[in-house]
This record gives sequence, structure tokens and C-alpha cells, in this order.
Amino acid sequence: MARGSIAKEAITQKILSTFEGAFVYGKEIRVPFNEDGNPVEIKLTLTCAKENVGGGNSAFTVTEGQPTQPAQASVPAAPTEEEKANIANLMQRLGL
Repeated sequence: MARGSIAKEAITQKILSTFEGAFVYGKEIRVPFNEDGNPVEIKLTLTCAKENVGGGNSAFTVTEGQPTQPAQASVPAAPTEEEKANIANLMQRLGL
């Protein structure tokens, strides 16, 4: 098995479960999105780095295809009002 293949599969499954409607297309992960009323697909590809440059131990461990990570506080799935305001402000500045 190629280096990183277990980690890539675990990450792919996490992406697919995180983004509604995401799917695998060949070697890509496609995430559908509606941008200003127009459907777009963001495509992602995963590759294992030849050399680790992160400078520390990973917070994730993968054994037998099952990723584990340290327990974390629950993060809300929806954006906060402050985040929505920041995005609206950014879009206005960019003329979108």
C-alpha cells in the first residue's frame, strides 16, 4: 500500500461527511456549492508529502483505517452572526 493511502482515505471520508453532496470523481473530491445563484464545484485532490515539514507530532493518528484525534470542544456547524457580518463586509469590499 502506498505511503499515506490510509490517511488519504480517512481524510476523504471526513470531507465527504462534512460537505453535503460531496462526491468522488476519479481521483478528485468534488464539493458542490451555490455561488450567487450559480452552481459550482470545488475540486480537491490529496497527495502525501514526500517530506514532513510541520515541525511536530500530528494531532491525528490513523490505525487500521480509523482516524482518531484528541477530544475537542464541540464546534457549531453554522456560522455565527459575527462571521456572517465579516463575510458580508468582505464581499462588499470586493464588489461581489
